[in-house]
Amino acid sequence: MKKRSVKIVALMLIAAMVFALAGCTLGNQAQQATTEPAQTEPAQTGTEPAQTGTEPAQTEPAQTAEVTVGLERNKYPIPDYSGVGSDVRVIRLSVSMNEADYGVAATGAMVKTFVDKMEELSGGKVVVQVYPGNQLAGTTDDIINGLNTGAFEMAEVGAGNWGDYTTAFAPLNVPFILENDEVAYDVATGEIGDAMFEQFTADTNMHPVGFMYMGMRTITNDKKEIHSPADVKGLKIRTQSDPIQRATFEAIGASTMTVAFSELFTALQQGQCDGQDNPISLIVTRKFYEVQNYVTMLNHMPNISIVFASDMLWNQLSDEEKGWMVEAGEAATKAGYDTCVSTTDLLRSQLEAYGLTITDLTSEEHQAFVDCVSGSVWNDCKAKMGDDLWNKLMDAVK
Repeated sequence: MKKRSVKIVALMLIAAMVFALAGCTLGNQAQQATTEPAQTEPAQTGTEPAQTGTEPAQTEPAQTAEVTVGLERNKYPIPDYSGVGSDVRVIRLSVSMNEADYGVAATGAMVKTFVDKMEELSGGKVVVQVYPGNQLAGTTDDIINGLNTGAFEMAEVGAGNWGDYTTAFAPLNVPFILENDEVAYDVATGEIGDAMFEQFTADTNMHPVGFMYMGMRTITNDKKEIHSPADVKGLKIRTQSDPIQRATFEAIGASTMTVAFSELFTALQQGQCDGQDNPISLIVTRKFYEVQNYVTMLNHMPNISIVFASDMLWNQLSDEEKGWMVEAGEAATKAGYDTCVSTTDLLRSQLEAYGLTITDLTSEEHQAFVDCVSGSVWNDCKAKMGDDLWNKLMDAVK
């Protein structure tokens, strides 16, 4: 009897343990069912925040985020000639061009062609080391000083930045005379261009070999669309240092200021000036479209930079080497011009897709700007150029 009681108690304990284990298992399953929401697969219900269109980034215009502005960048590396032998002449060239635009944009096409042509013509005896982005010198004064002291041998400076040194490039700065790319290029590469280069050398002791053609200048600003001189009144516009360019914008009602080109983006970004005048190609390569909203196709004058050598270098060159420089400069000038003309429409369409308002003036609107400068500004230009050169310019643009 006693043994039977022990068996009964043992069976009861085993049964209790089984029920307890079962309860634990059921409890754990229930807890897992309530604490693992991932098992419900909410991604298939269409309720994910990313699919509701409420992300902050979506408040920006979609086209601004998606549009590519500019030509291919970093396509060609700038050659590094630092390791060449002592029998190779290395010419250091300071330019404003961005490194990423080498060989592609109008400025880059000009520079790369010059570099390649010099190496080709000289059989590698004379090479050109390019220093982009004004890294050697930023202002005209600093560039001239660097050339005169031998810090570098060649440079590029805009035709509108020579006002303190020479009036040679006055024909390129007369407003509303050179009405399009073809006319401007023909004047710059023709008889008048030769006369400009001769005077430039006489006044500065520098030796031009070619120029960068970047297109017809426009007005950009971050305030409003421009259709008339009245719309310009009160705007603070950055111009180059040339007195004719400043007088042009003052005549049409703007307040003018000068800022180094290398500092212009920052000046626009910080509101030091409301706008500036540069062609479509530079609005793109210098990314002015990021800080400007309106472009007016005023086409008041071309944007041309002079590429030249120091007197110190020129006097060291043989006649053959000088010939290479001139031939390379002519080839480079044409390459830059052709690139500018062939890409302007594409770049303009990219700016419009990005969101900029681009205004083409009617003939009546354009004439209102011409009327503002056709008196005192043109008379001043004629006085600077002299009657003979002025008359040649008028004949060239007929």
